Amino acid sequence: MKAVLNIKNLHCDEGKRVILRNLSRIMDVRVIDIDVATGILHFLYINPVALIKVKQELSRLGYPIHKRSIETYPPNMFGSEGISSLTLQEA
Repeated sequence: MKAVLNIKNLHCDEGKRVILRNLSRIMDVRVIDIDVATGILHFLYINPVALIKVKQELSRLGYPIHKRSIETYPPNMFGSEGISSLTLQEA
């Protein structure tokens, strides 16, 4: 599945490197892109547990999630965008 996260406190390339290094250690997660200018992280994950681990790791690093969008089906399974998506505001 694909997730797009808008994360807080990302202001420089050093933060991007820290996030990339730490998320690459989580099994079942593959980072696609981190845009420092917009604070947006795109990644693929295999199961809900991996998504929870990403959220916890980002919070631990000081980059909490502001907003997320999750595709409920893997990209390219039913076309390039997937079947549906869910957008949630973080509390």
